[in-house]
Amino acid sequence: MKIIGTRQQFIADHSSTNYLFFAAKPLSKEARAHANTLSSHVDVGSRTAEITYHGDFADLGEERRRKFLAHYDVEVRESYDWWTLSVMLEAEKVAKLNLTEHTVESESSLTFAPRGKRICLSFDGWHLDSSAAYEEFSDNFMEGLAELGLKLRAELYAGKTTALKVMQGYCAEGRIPEDAKSPVARTLAGILEVV
Repeated sequence: MKIIGTRQQFIADHSSTNYLFFAAKPLSKEARAHANTLSSHVDVGSRTAEITYHGDFADLGEERRRKFLAHYDVEVRESYDWWTLSVMLEAEKVAKLNLTEHTVESESSLTFAPRGKRICLSFDGWHLDSSAAYEEFSDNFMEGLAELGLKLRAELYAGKTTALKVMQGYCAEGRIPEDAKSPVARTLAGILEVV
């Protein structure tokens, strides 16, 4: 046997990837019908699409994720205790912010990808402190994180980037910055687990 790579984590013996796509407002009947065609595993609600894939290497794939994010504002994904929070931003509402100065591509990453008139903020490959998350969100971590994504978007639209600095510090330096001043930044600082 040859070891080809390592990561600082414990991998459980279950194999699943969970998705929650979340909209700020209820989707139209047509949008819900389209979302329902994107996966045979999807459970579509008025503001949500929930998917669980069981098995190794089973996931939605980037192309279908983009199709879901065309309708939804936030994606929360969990796979083997690695989390992703993606938030769709209206490009014109964040035009004055220099988002790219916060970009980090490492084991955990914070990226900003153009998607037409929107930008997809993706905070990927981070760990959640489940005890702290339970205190913050009760037992529905995914919906709590989706709501946090909407609050993050509102802060960015107001020109506040403190939460980005928390995510950037986590990704770049493996630490939580102590100057978490905004409500979203404080919540992130409380629920992120440094491994």
